[in-house]
Amino acid sequence: MAAQPSQSSIDAMARAVYEQCLQAPSDYLFSVSELQDLVPGKNNLELTQKVLNELLRTRSLSALTRGSQTVFRSVPKDFAEKVKNMTADEEMLYGYIQESAREGIWTKQLKMKSNMHSTAVNKALKGLERKKYIKSIKSVNHPARNIYMLYELTPSIEVTGGPWFTDSELDKEFVNELLTAITKFMISKSFPKLSTRGAMGSFPPGHTGYPTLNQVYLWVKSSNLTEVDLAEADIRSLLDVLVYDGKIERVVGDTAYRAVRRPDSINGFAESPCGRCPVFALCKEGGPVSASNCVYFEDWLNA
Repeated sequence: MAAQPSQSSIDAMARAVYEQCLQAPSDYLFSVSELQDLVPGKNNLELTQKVLNELLRTRSLSALTRGSQTVFRSVPKDFAEKVKNMTADEEMLYGYIQESAREGIWTKQLKMKSNMHSTAVNKALKGLERKKYIKSIKSVNHPARNIYMLYELTPSIEVTGGPWFTDSELDKEFVNELLTAITKFMISKSFPKLSTRGAMGSFPPGHTGYPTLNQVYLWVKSSNLTEVDLAEADIRSLLDVLVYDGKIERVVGDTAYRAVRRPDSINGFAESPCGRCPVFALCKEGGPVSASNCVYFEDWLNA
């Protein structure tokens, strides 16, 4: 009768099989027969079962059901180490949270997927948070929801709202400061230098020196306006706001931008008939022309 292998031998064989499983793609599913081929003495079903049980016990492999067949998937080493410190409930929730990637998953969804009681879910989540395996985040679209994601991941822009949000709140001051700075930059690049008379000139038709999106982006980066790492797409969104506000416009086949000239401030008196009246010097009460009998003034008031 052959001697039964010691537990240390089974442990060693399990580690060897695990290392071979890690060579396959992370989503590869092993059948029992494939694992049996990796165990020394592959025809020994009893030995294969002991090695497989050890791999499952140490969470090096996870068992899944595909149709009527049980298959196995290798667990990454870092995850295997984490799982050793988890309860069964924590492991289940961790798996769902891991699947949610950078979008995160709502507590209500975790309860539905796991079919666990609220008390058990909350206890498992607190345990995972305490071990720094997961973290709670806020979504700009659903600020009242408790959303969880893996501790080491960064939430997607869809969740955080991008650089314009701080703690799920739109940072209006930050946005307005950037809009003001970019507007001044656009004005400086959209018109020739002021003449000695103080009049603002214009570039000739066909001028192509207006700043492009990339040039505005590089200017913002080099100007040290903010420590926030802005992408070119973020600058595009600011330029879009300025276009919608009528402060800049797209030119050169929509590849560049220029500032829109703002009209000078208007004096209300100059807009009235009195400010442009050719007989203003004769206008007085009781005279040939007066405000009381001025047809132009009456028409202007009724306009």
